[in-house]
Amino acid sequence: MIAGQRSIMENSKMVAVNSLRQGYKHSHTIYPLPAQPSRSVGSVDNFRFLCGSQDSLKKDPAVFRSAKPDNVSETDLRAIKYQLGIKCIVDCRSKHEYQKSHKATRLDAEYQLYTVKLPFGRNFRHDEPVTVEPVTTVETGPSDYRHYLIDFFTAYYILKIICRLPWYIKLYSIFVYLYDSFCCTGYKNFIRLIAQTVINKTGLVGQYKDMIDFSQRSICAALKLLSRKDQLPALVNCAHGKDRTGIVSALVLYCQGKSIEEIVADYALSEEGLMPAKDKLHRDIVEYLQLSEEFTTAKPETMELMFQYIVDRYGSVDNYLDHIGFGVSEQKMLRANLQGPATAEI
Repeated sequence: MIAGQRSIMENSKMVAVNSLRQGYKHSHTIYPLPAQPSRSVGSVDNFRFLCGSQDSLKKDPAVFRSAKPDNVSETDLRAIKYQLGIKCIVDCRSKHEYQKSHKATRLDAEYQLYTVKLPFGRNFRHDEPVTVEPVTTVETGPSDYRHYLIDFFTAYYILKIICRLPWYIKLYSIFVYLYDSFCCTGYKNFIRLIAQTVINKTGLVGQYKDMIDFSQRSICAALKLLSRKDQLPALVNCAHGKDRTGIVSALVLYCQGKSIEEIVADYALSEEGLMPAKDKLHRDIVEYLQLSEEFTTAKPETMELMFQYIVDRYGSVDNYLDHIGFGVSEQKMLRANLQGPATAEI
């Protein structure tokens, strides 16, 4: 890259970052995809480098992202733990969702499993540590390697969604919930009811807005864990690695000073990353949950509109991070711990 081109690129990045802090406006720009280092973890869908140092031989602080690693192969598990040096897994799923998706696996034998305890009735305070408790129902690995489960769809989130329903559907939803509880269906019918009556109507962007508003403690817990140097390198995941993971990853990149182009382009990589699992994605989201096809996508405009919503509702992304309890000192710590070569140089 010649000096003039580099100068133009750096200036455009600075303008984009400033637009997020001063009030981002949605556009329909086509963003180039960021260069990705070679990472082969074939048994884990949508696996890729997010930010930090890309020198895996040194096991320098870095964050990776993926879909659920529950069925990771023995070879890929060794690569994740020893080659990439991943010390902790920040899993944006509840204990119930995690245990429902699989029985005890080789992952549990290598990473000690914990659930994150969220503050009750309030957001995190600045510099407040994350409290965790071990999951004793499964035999898990050594405590030096940790797997944290964070519930994004808490009772508070569900209550806020149900409040949008007409009174007669609210009443019906209670009976459906009790039926699912009694019959141990994994709340399949209750989830489908909410999907059909609320979530499909607001679309994928609407679901992101709901998580921004109603999953603030969960988002903050993930960011706080990733800001600790002793937890790095780390892997962030959810079921498919694009929605809950996408939101957390976007805010991590924002704290790194990445441009809106880079943040949106990273999010859009999930379209390609999930192509090998397209049929499974359709079964899980459309057939099982009965959500619309839109929920299988990772379009750039979805992430753009999420940032626009944050700016419109909270004034800026900085204000939002401060509001949820991820203070300036923690943002600086996250940024300092993940300093590494820029992705454009790889």
